[in-house]
Amino acid sequence: MTIDAAETYQRAAALFGETISTLGDDEWEAATGDDWTVVTTVAWVVVGDSHIASAVAGEPLVSVGEFDAAVLGTAPVAAWRGTAVAALAALREPGALDRAVAHPEGALAVADLVGQRVSENLVRAWDIGRAVGRPVAIPDDLADWTLDFWAGHADAVIAGGVLPEAPLEPPADADAATRLLALTGRQV
Repeated sequence: MTIDAAETYQRAAALFGETISTLGDDEWEAATGDDWTVVTTVAWVVVGDSHIASAVAGEPLVSVGEFDAAVLGTAPVAAWRGTAVAALAALREPGALDRAVAHPEGALAVADLVGQRVSENLVRAWDIGRAVGRPVAIPDDLADWTLDFWAGHADAVIAGGVLPEAPLEPPADADAATRLLALTGRQV
């Protein structure tokens, strides 16, 4: 079964949404690593995913350096949902994945942006699940798709700065999810 980038994003975003919709009030400040908390991790995903609709609309993208978790307002799950719904609506536009958009580092294909956002949704859901003690299982087909995406962008991975962490060496018999997590510097 082959799944396309838009469907993959939808499924990855759904996994992320399912993860954050189960959070209790006391879990939003749990540490997810690198001085981040659950709330800052969610804000990172929301800010990044908001670029999908902007890119499809042809709006130039800016690099995200500093960001403020206040972007989530008082209803973080609703903020995430609104962003994900807007991204999905944009991806339903004919030819959306074939478009390119201006980015500070050069033209960026919307399909490549979506691949990056799939990665973030899957890995950040895993981070949050781990932080709150409810592990998130990344489906094998989504992990395989994401690994295939990054294999097609090996130069970017080697150059650094694209993935959130330095890659780790996964065990020889690792499944796709474990390999994806190792690629992003996470150890199961």
